[in-house]
Amino acid sequence: MKFIIAPDSFKESMTACEAAVAIEEGIHQYCSSVETLLCPLSDGGEGTLETLIHAMNGEMRYYVVKGPLFLDIKAPIGYVDDIAIIECAKVCGLELLNDSQKNPHQTTTYGLGQLMKHALDHGSRKLMICLGGSATNDGGIGMLLALGVSFLDNSFHQVQWTMDGLKDICYIDETHLDKRLQEIEIIGVCDVDNPLCGEKGATAIYGPQKGLLKHEIESVDNDMKRYAQLCDEKHHYDYRYISGAGAAGGLGYALISFANGQLLPGFEVVAKVLSLEEKISSCDCVIVGEGKIDAQTQYGKTPYGVLKLAQKYHKKVYAFAGKVEDKDILKQLGFSGIFEISPRDIPLSHALKCGKEYLKESVNQHIEEIINEI
Repeated sequence: MKFIIAPDSFKESMTACEAAVAIEEGIHQYCSSVETLLCPLSDGGEGTLETLIHAMNGEMRYYVVKGPLFLDIKAPIGYVDDIAIIECAKVCGLELLNDSQKNPHQTTTYGLGQLMKHALDHGSRKLMICLGGSATNDGGIGMLLALGVSFLDNSFHQVQWTMDGLKDICYIDETHLDKRLQEIEIIGVCDVDNPLCGEKGATAIYGPQKGLLKHEIESVDNDMKRYAQLCDEKHHYDYRYISGAGAAGGLGYALISFANGQLLPGFEVVAKVLSLEEKISSCDCVIVGEGKIDAQTQYGKTPYGVLKLAQKYHKKVYAFAGKVEDKDILKQLGFSGIFEISPRDIPLSHALKCGKEYLKESVNQHIEEIINEI
């Protein structure tokens, strides 16, 4: 009997790799003869860099760049041959801030642009930018400034390198944009498919989790629209509604509008690199996992991507999560079993801290019924 173990990360608790190991330990604690193949996954958000570098046997190098609050930090680039993989969560991500620091008025993507320049200096011919988990909503102007674009106000002064600069942009000067960007392939690896603006755009949907107040959403979205209109007039094309343009507070839009990039769903990119479909086709059962599984899982999340591949080969998929909601909907989608790994009456901080142990115990508790159903 062969299990494919293909979890995403459990945010703030364990990486995808750690989750995969915990699931394997839970299985082998029950029956050591079960064959397991670990295939930790990601969808373009936090952990995608590690997943890809591990799968592609790459190496990690660190550079001193500006973090989300303009302070110097060390951030990684993963190199595989002439490919550079950059995760924006590692340089301008929410994971770098505590709750009191989450404020898109004060965060920038400038450090991401610095990393891209380091990758170009390294000789990379393909950049993969993983766009999930950002703490920013600046439309990518910080990143673009680091790459040579000037955003000027009515007095021809450089605007702020944050979301607040959007409202002041009157002129855009691309004269000094790094020309090497036009000579390479750039892929934005997206964990969402939102447009740039509007009720499903970057500001409205993701602004609040980054610290934006509810009453600010409309005005900030209008600033983003105005910025995009200036860019689109300059480039003679409307990029705002391309799927993923709203990823990472508009970084997706900036990559396609200024750097000739293309945006691809993160799960599809990772699954292709890992040959996931081929692995699933030859297994007996698949186990997935994520911090939270609910009705939103069907909109581009890793467990659902795995489920769709598994259904092609009539393989059963079982899901373990820190929190489960909408169980009936998940069952209708096709999950054979959905299990919540920790008791609901314990503090969240404890559940996160002990996530690996809870996951292992939960798998061990349910593995007999899973095996009997196969």
